[in-house]
Amino acid sequence: MKAVKFVTIILLILSISASAKDFRSNQPLLITAAGQSQDVTIVKILAQKAGLKFSFDKLVKTDQLKDHATLVFVTGGSTKGLGAANIDKDQELERVNSLIEAAKKAKMAIVTMHVGGSSRRGKLSDEFNKLTAENADCLIIVRSGDEDKLFSKIAGEKKIPIFLIDKIFETEDVLKKIFVDKK
Repeated sequence: MKAVKFVTIILLILSISASAKDFRSNQPLLITAAGQSQDVTIVKILAQKAGLKFSFDKLVKTDQLKDHATLVFVTGGSTKGLGAANIDKDQELERVNSLIEAAKKAKMAIVTMHVGGSSRRGKLSDEFNKLTAENADCLIIVRSGDEDKLFSKIAGEKKIPIFLIDKIFETEDVLKKIFVDKK
């Protein structure tokens, strides 16, 4: 029985990964944190290197979504980051939820990125990871952050395209591939 489940999960991942190759979204992007980890700053730098059109705000509010085609969450909880932002976990979850609702209402694409690997997993991080992954149109995940297949399972169950990458620097190529200019 375990072998059948394993094979089923592998087949789901392969089929979702195949659809990820076809996923495209428009620019400009709005990049924000979900959990206030510093990983969001790394994604900002990678987006710059990829030559993407984007705005960046760790604490973006719903009224800032206008004039953007895609909302990008960089997920991972950080108690230090939450403290520096002068907010607590519940306030951040409320902010992220309101962004998800507003983006869906505006028919914006939502891309969730988890680039912090296993260090951005755990109780605090996984609240943000699950929330943003379950509501995403596409996932970009550093493989070491998916060792327990949390993201792969969500992608399979919800039929969300997923890019699993080995190293964070590979993110730049994925970003170049999936984000097109808004016409």
